[in-house]
Amino acid sequence: MKKYLALLLALVMVLGLCACGGTAEEPAPEEETQTETVELEKIVFTEPVRGYHWAPVYLAQTLGYFAEEGLEAEFQSITGTPPHAALFSGDAQFTLVGIETALMCAEGGQGVKVLASTSQKYPYSLIGATEDYTTLESLKDGIVAGGVNTAGGPYSFAMACVNHAGLTPEVDVSVITMASVGYAAAIDAGELQAAVSTNPWSEKNLLDLGGQVIVDGTDDAAIEEIIGSSSYELFVMMASDAYIAENGETVQKVVNAVAKAMQWMENATPEEIAENLLPLFEGAQEELLYDANYDKERSITSYTGYHTESGYQAAINLTKLAGGITKDIPAEEIYDDSFLDAAWEALK
Repeated sequence: MKKYLALLLALVMVLGLCACGGTAEEPAPEEETQTETVELEKIVFTEPVRGYHWAPVYLAQTLGYFAEEGLEAEFQSITGTPPHAALFSGDAQFTLVGIETALMCAEGGQGVKVLASTSQKYPYSLIGATEDYTTLESLKDGIVAGGVNTAGGPYSFAMACVNHAGLTPEVDVSVITMASVGYAAAIDAGELQAAVSTNPWSEKNLLDLGGQVIVDGTDDAAIEEIIGSSSYELFVMMASDAYIAENGETVQKVVNAVAKAMQWMENATPEEIAENLLPLFEGAQEELLYDANYDKERSITSYTGYHTESGYQAAINLTKLAGGITKDIPAEEIYDDSFLDAAWEALK
């Protein structure tokens, strides 16, 4: 009996030890946290130069709107060859150019479409070299610089100004090609009586040298008298017809992002715009802020992306004047607004 009691007591003690000091239940292994990395589709934009007038496209990248659409944009400044050539070689999907480039492509049989216009007013000005040159008539027997090539917008603007004054190019006034970096030295040497400034910062630099505004492209009345329209959608984003036909979904995503950037830009301050452009304009904070203030004061940027009939007709006339095209081209051969329509409908 004592033997059974001893065994029972030992069993109770063992059970008690198990209850009080037994091995704790192993915690469930933590589930591995899997960070899902979304691979963004890379798209390439070419441009002749990094310029403020394409700001909505740059902001679509820096504000993250391209990323929201599953895209990552790379911007390549192309010199020496036309930036839009990369559309046809497949090295780029989109290009940032002037409307005259789209017109020349169309007449040359290269199918392209403008997907959005990023400016709505004429952004160029004709600046006299000194206080001796304050009117178009004062340029008689002088030399006017009109950008880097005869088929470009600055050259056609210089020609339009000279013609408007009743002066004959190459007889009364010489209109020449010259890069803007050479303006200051040529003016200082007395070799240049006027030059076309293609952006606010360029105009400021010429004015700081003692230049005088002869024609302000942002002055509605003045520019309408010269080119026949107060609106002028000069700066554009375009792609080839072949790419659009095969990649409509990507094109729509790009236009969606640019429309969002336009919407943001319309309500942003110049300081906010400059700050958000800076990642793509390293070291140009002062210039960006100047451009953004100038833009807000004169309403140059397009916040819709669309074009006007009068602006398009003026583009045709100026491109003809510069010798870039020889005939009228229907707007439907140049613009595809269907992507903009869908983007704004979604943003409503």
